Amino acid sequence: MAPTKVFGALAALAFLAAPAFAQISSEGGPIYINSDRTESLERERKVLLIGNVDIQQGTARLRANQVTLVFAGKQGGNGPSGLGGSFGQIQSMIAEGEVFYVTPELKAKGNRGVYEAAADTITMTGEVALMRGRDVAEGETLKLEIGNRRTTLDGGTGRTRMMIDPDAQGGETN
Repeated sequence: MAPTKVFGALAALAFLAAPAFAQISSEGGPIYINSDRTESLERERKVLLIGNVDIQQGTARLRANQVTLVFAGKQGGNGPSGLGGSFGQIQSMIAEGEVFYVTPELKAKGNRGVYEAAADTITMTGEVALMRGRDVAEGETLKLEIGNRRTTLDGGTGRTRMMIDPDAQGGETN
């Protein structure tokens, strides 16, 4: 089935998700990570965060059962690596199991989420939902092209579903 492209309202739902350079917040700054266990796989240039993973940067938050951070090679250096050193730039983040990504502008959930720094995209799969204010879009695969401000929602074996509340201008009301 060809992907269903949802323009207009859906694009407005997701245009603010995460910037390039493997950060989860457009604000940048330090990234705070909590998990039940952390494993450093130095030869593979990966860090595994296992159990109740909670990553925060600025006003953005990523929660999942497990997150794998994959690092690109360092530019011309043989310095320390691992938890006490630096692997270099984060190349991708793979979040699995009850994945939630929340910013002040949107909330997204799915079974799996992959952030690719080079393409500046977030792809969430499984039973995905994207919420902005009281507007909701659901499907099987959600692709957020951050720099292009383009969102594609694919229904997979089903159809995409949306609920748009035109009376909710500027987000939720109290």
